Amino acid sequence: MTVGVRDEAPDFELPGRFDRDSGHYRRHRLSASLEDGPVILHFFPAPFTSTCEEQMCAVRDNVDSYLDAGVTVWGITAHAPSIIRPWARRHRFGVPILADYDRGVSLAYVGLYEPREHLGVALCSKRGVIAIGSEGVVRHVWIGDDPDIAPPEDEITQAISSVA
Repeated sequence: MTVGVRDEAPDFELPGRFDRDSGHYRRHRLSASLEDGPVILHFFPAPFTSTCEEQMCAVRDNVDSYLDAGVTVWGITAHAPSIIRPWARRHRFGVPILADYDRGVSLAYVGLYEPREHLGVALCSKRGVIAIGSEGVVRHVWIGDDPDIAPPEDEITQAISSVA
């Protein structure tokens, strides 16, 4: 079962950017970030795929609209940090891409595609946009049934305005 509008957002902590100084991946905890304001989560099935690049490059290219609204934005995918890192470095998304390699966060928030729905790869995160208000309540949900369709621009606008 996935989250819905007005649900309490399940807390989580996932690894994101690699920190060269410590030699570890930086951890991102939802509840800690919500202390600073609302958060929008962009779930996507797999790095190195065209629609996922389209989705996350759109986030990168419009990051000012999130920042101007006081919103933190993260990408999340059900893959290991070692797979995400070179992809994120190549595209310079400007936002953390979090590794949900045990798939628990994806399952709780957006669900998983069946293997036949996405490149035959088992249990990828569904494509989705989840907006969470600073009080920890889900304010907007968009989940894509077709993994080959990026979130529409109006959904992003609605997600931002739902928490701004």
